[in-house]
Amino acid sequence: MRKRIRSFDKSIDRLVCNLPRYIRPLMLLFTLIGQPPFTVGAAAIVLGYGMAQEKPFYLYAGLIALVTIIISSILKIILHRTRPVSEYVDKMFFKTFSFPSGHAAGALVSYGMAAYVISFRWPELTTISWALALSFVFFISLSRIYLRAHYASDIIGGWIVGGIGLLLLLSLPK
Repeated sequence: MRKRIRSFDKSIDRLVCNLPRYIRPLMLLFTLIGQPPFTVGAAAIVLGYGMAQEKPFYLYAGLIALVTIIISSILKIILHRTRPVSEYVDKMFFKTFSFPSGHAAGALVSYGMAAYVISFRWPELTTISWALALSFVFFISLSRIYLRAHYASDIIGGWIVGGIGLLLLLSLPK
């Protein structure tokens, strides 16, 4: 199984890392908006709004997003997978493990939550909010592979963790 995962990671890495160098600034931007200040911040805003307005839906949505991000971080510590060897990883301020990708998990649950909240409040914006959210998730995830901060399997692991959180969030009564 590990051999298949490594083979998968190498094939995706070859595809993504052969993208042109001129898109690096864009990849850095997407990595930035996948950072915890944005993902945790979105969850905290929704949680705070729910608390302030005494609206359980928002409170629980924000809480589920935060817990999902925390679980992703705990899994990194437990699973202890090393990151790819790269200049980007060498320069990282916080040295963390690779699996699952916290950017992928946090982006999926937080930006998915934002799309859901927007579509809940303004139904006419449902399509655009989900299209933007899923585009952000895709490009944030792609940026992590492009910058060699993660393997493709780390991204999929992050999507699974974030997806579970998002499914729980989507099941909340409104």
